[in-house]
Amino acid sequence: MKIGIVSLSLILFSLLSYSQKQGNIWYFGNHAGLNFNYSPPVVLTDGATYNAPVELNSEGTAVICDSSGSLLFYTNGEKVWDKNHQVMPNGDGLLSNLSSTQAALILPQPGNNQYYYVFTTDDFDVNSLKYGFRYSVVDMCLNNETGDVTMEKNILLLDTVAEKLTAVKHENGIDYWVIIHKYYSDSFYSYLLTSSGVSGPVVSSIGSIHPAGFVGVGSAIGQLKASPDGNKLAIVNGNSSNSVAEYFDFNKSTGVVSNCISIQTNPIYNYYGVSFSPDNSKLYVSCWLNNIGTYQFDLNAGNSTAVIASKTLIADWGYFGMQLGVDGKIYLARVGDYLSVINNPNEAGINCNYIDSAIYLEGMKCSFGLPNFLDSYQYHNQLACTDYVPEDIIIHNIFTPNSDNINDLFIIENLPEGATVQIYNRWGALVAEWNKPDGSWDGRTKSGSEVSAGIYYYIITLRYNERMKGFIEVIR
Repeated sequence: MKIGIVSLSLILFSLLSYSQKQGNIWYFGNHAGLNFNYSPPVVLTDGATYNAPVELNSEGTAVICDSSGSLLFYTNGEKVWDKNHQVMPNGDGLLSNLSSTQAALILPQPGNNQYYYVFTTDDFDVNSLKYGFRYSVVDMCLNNETGDVTMEKNILLLDTVAEKLTAVKHENGIDYWVIIHKYYSDSFYSYLLTSSGVSGPVVSSIGSIHPAGFVGVGSAIGQLKASPDGNKLAIVNGNSSNSVAEYFDFNKSTGVVSNCISIQTNPIYNYYGVSFSPDNSKLYVSCWLNNIGTYQFDLNAGNSTAVIASKTLIADWGYFGMQLGVDGKIYLARVGDYLSVINNPNEAGINCNYIDSAIYLEGMKCSFGLPNFLDSYQYHNQLACTDYVPEDIIIHNIFTPNSDNINDLFIIENLPEGATVQIYNRWGALVAEWNKPDGSWDGRTKSGSEVSAGIYYYIITLRYNERMKGFIEVIR
């Protein structure tokens, strides 16, 4: 009976996790993409991601759709493109680099259909990690609802971090833990994203120091991933002298990382990709140099010795990044014209059904990486602006002069961004007008001394052309 209950819970988790569509569009590599609104996924060739002219491969991208699977925007950590594949206003100059393993991750702000956080990590080879871990905010209700990067851009959270970035849904089912690894240390940093913004971090010092004995090309590369249920993390380091392959327990309530288990079987292996299976029972690790291939570990095998002994070679090609798709399959990146696929990643050993060169990219190119997602795909965002409800606007009806005899006119509180205000006198003449393109005017006043006492008519136009109308009285 217990077996039946466990099996049913896993099935239900899988159905719940992968029924959402926020990860249905992928853009990556050199103008490559996939559309998971179809089964099997359809290849896309209209993406704006690219390889740099100095032969830097596009590694870390991130994409977000709405709950219907329609593209909202995507990024390579340097630029943010809207659904029309145009760079958003203020969407250039993000302080990451396309050669960072996990350059970016996009999360919706909890409790809000309007704002999205773009988290970024810098790269080692080009920028020497100098820009650190940052975030920028996208307002999807600007620019005719195609999005705009706000002035809250490139906000520094932590300097000198490895090229690793993942997230886990909080135990409360609303908020998100955003997790990175501090370079020159053994420390994970967990930041909490809530409706109030970013807070933290929670620091867990555990596992290997990064880099592990070698500082140079490749010493910061490698993915950090969370299991779909959010209870485990796995991390690899592509160091060429003392590599790292470890997994941990993660506490979704506290953000604490604990219980390090190393599955490193050879210190000279150059690890890059890592992914959990949808049922959280298997861990896949890819090695792109020195004993190249992709390996499966059975996390339910028993103690750490048994887990290591379960190691099975499932692919003998040198793969880079891996990403669990919304269809429950794991996709593998290698530089070239194709993606490979693990069709049944919950199954043990070769029964996982690995297929080499499974998807031809229609002339576009895969590079080192695939898009970075919340691997549970438990996003909460709906259509970006459809359900937008403005804040309660408070308009004071009676106004008197201040002690300086300058009238405080038309006091309006909680005026939302993007609103415009027009004030007319009883004869229809416009006597005051202003807009609120940013956070100004909240709880403030529009001052003047030439407005006579009397009744005035106001029109407040909100972001979606909704209008509030009414009368106010000015008394001297």
